[in-house]
Amino acid sequence: MATAVVAVVLLVAGLSLVLVQRALLTDSLDNALIQRAEDIVALLESNPPPEELAQGATEAFAQLVDEDGSVVMSTPNLRNAPPLSIEVGGPQEETTIQTLEGLEVDDDHFRVLSRVVAGVGVLHVGTTYDVVGESTTVLISSLAVVIPIVVAMLAMLVWWLVGRTLRPVEAIRAEVAAIGSTDLHRRVPGSGSGDEIDRLAGTMNAMLERVETSVTRQQRFVADASHELRNPLTRIRAALDLERRGSGDPQVIDDLLEEVIALQRMVEDMLYMARADAGANRSVFKRVDLDDVLLREAQSVRSRQDVVMDMSRVSAAQVYGDSSQLGRAIRNLVANAERHATSRVQLSLLEDDGAAVLSVVDDGPGIPADQAQFVFERFTRLDEFRNADEGGTGLGLAIAREIAEVHAGTLNLIPEHDISGATFEMRIPLAD
Repeated sequence: MATAVVAVVLLVAGLSLVLVQRALLTDSLDNALIQRAEDIVALLESNPPPEELAQGATEAFAQLVDEDGSVVMSTPNLRNAPPLSIEVGGPQEETTIQTLEGLEVDDDHFRVLSRVVAGVGVLHVGTTYDVVGESTTVLISSLAVVIPIVVAMLAMLVWWLVGRTLRPVEAIRAEVAAIGSTDLHRRVPGSGSGDEIDRLAGTMNAMLERVETSVTRQQRFVADASHELRNPLTRIRAALDLERRGSGDPQVIDDLLEEVIALQRMVEDMLYMARADAGANRSVFKRVDLDDVLLREAQSVRSRQDVVMDMSRVSAAQVYGDSSQLGRAIRNLVANAERHATSRVQLSLLEDDGAAVLSVVDDGPGIPADQAQFVFERFTRLDEFRNADEGGTGLGLAIAREIAEVHAGTLNLIPEHDISGATFEMRIPLAD
């Protein structure tokens, strides 16, 4: 296509060049004829006038015809020739220039100027037009040879350049085609030139990295879920086995019920995270009084009588979001703080820089600095709370952060606070 377009452009340019050259050469001939006619008119006005006109160029001629159609004088090559059969019309002193053939002079094409001379007759001055035709023919012949050669060379050059340009694309395609589900660590080659193809390679690598992260995250989720579900199912099976043997201990039924409740909570958390990964969690956003949600969830979470729940710093704040999801995030944060607190959990809610800032602080053992980056990962429990009975499902903080991000907010662990323990801060944009 590129070659065809350039060929058309060259053909149009060549045709234009031929037409321009023909026009310029014709104008040059016309100017020479005008000058020749003026010289002859001036010569006719001399005293005495000449008996014969000078011929000038070999293929040029001149003839003066009176008003009766008789030849008054001419150049030697038209001596004894009849009047030229050239029609001239119009007012006196009009000059006509035209291209004629078949004149008495020769069979060639001639460029002829006919000028009406007042009181004398009509002056015909002509010269051969073959010089224009021959020059144009030479130019056309040259272009007929040069243009195909240029187009052929261009076709080869374009073919080579396009092939070289697309070679990295083929390498990218081949590499992507070879990447399987077990080869997600592989990346496509980049040229490092910063051009469009190099940026394409960078985009492909970024996509592969996201896919690898997603698959790894899914595989780890499945592995962790299998591991986490094994223990409660083992305990449930053991309790059922004891009950089947007729142990008669009422505590077995109570323990079994607690295990089922914990297992149900874990399955619900895993289902929420799976739906979040698939983008299937539906949210109904509306204005929510976050302080009401906080107070309600804090009261529902309380299970330890030896922990004081300090809510004196809770003030009104209204956000735009899903009330049930926000309640779940707050419930997870408060439950996590109560589980690890020694005697006190402090809740605060205030407005700051266009956001509602919710802080949950416990006075427990805190989180070691080298493990702080892992607290929001799924199924993460610190070593001292690795037991699922004390450490929860390991999904609460991950779910809380997911909900905060869905609401265009953040959830972070604050490294410095005014009491010992851990401080979690969630920021949600205020409702307009």
